[in-house]
Amino acid sequence: MSTATGGPPRALLHPRHWPSWLAIGLLSAGLLLPRGLRDRLAAAAGELRYRRNAKARGTVALNLARAFPERSEAEREALAREHFRAYARAIADQPIAWWDRRLRAVERHCEVTGLGHIHAAQAAGRPFILLIPHVTGVDFAGMALAPHAELTTMANRLRDPVLQWVVNRARARHGPVWLREGGIRPVVRALRQGTSFYYMPDEDQGLRDAVFAPFFGVEKATLTALGRLAQLAGAQVLPTMVCYDPARRRYAVEVRAPLAGFPTGDARADATTMNRALEESIRRCPAQYLLEPAHVPPSPGRQPPGVSAAGALSARQGAPCPAGAAPPRRRKRW
Repeated sequence: MSTATGGPPRALLHPRHWPSWLAIGLLSAGLLLPRGLRDRLAAAAGELRYRRNAKARGTVALNLARAFPERSEAEREALAREHFRAYARAIADQPIAWWDRRLRAVERHCEVTGLGHIHAAQAAGRPFILLIPHVTGVDFAGMALAPHAELTTMANRLRDPVLQWVVNRARARHGPVWLREGGIRPVVRALRQGTSFYYMPDEDQGLRDAVFAPFFGVEKATLTALGRLAQLAGAQVLPTMVCYDPARRRYAVEVRAPLAGFPTGDARADATTMNRALEESIRRCPAQYLLEPAHVPPSPGRQPPGVSAAGALSARQGAPCPAGAAPPRRRKRW
């Protein structure tokens, strides 16, 4: 678990980590620029990466084609360009999340709708889980909701220890941050104690603890943790989404009504309901979904790493999985 107290460990001050501190410092200095200028610079950087990085561009294009076959090629190309701009803008905005301890900047840059669903759960004494996909503004949604509920969340261990410390320290200001490798037991305890859980279940965790369920029209291995958490803690699940509006230069955070009849106790039915809620969220601003990393576990066929899209929909597709079948417990190595 990460906490927000104290300075960085002495080991992170070693000269080998100075390049990381320099990069974080330069990125943070960008906050001194006017918001409009910072957005334009980020858009230019995203457009440059779109033109120069053929591999990333191809992955995003293929994923969009798989996820949105009903859209024209021109529409998908526009979405791809907007995705690269949105991703660059999110990186430029990250220092706000790192250093805004009193959430004053977050109040200026974010607006929240649907707080009545949170207040209703609190009035009923029910713990709740905020279900949100991996989108570019995911940290801003968490910070915008932090004044209204004590939050806990899960995070992966990052490759760069300096960035790991900076990011987790910022998140831990609003509640405990648990590493995914620790499992769900700490989260269940926190929920039972009245803490809400900010959950992003669409990340590629392999085939462990998953069932196959439809996601954007394709059967995908889907984690079953959400249904188990809701059942063990008696928690409501509130679908949540955040979209950045370039015209207004604000993050719009939306909390929707709790999932009805959830959980059912049927792992596949619950996974299908969760995927349907995630799809609804992603369709609100598909270009801001993280389309490059593998955020959704593989489909029944062999899936190369690093290919995702709304559901890692690109890549070689194998034979369909029988309805209700569970994937192997052993995690595959690609």
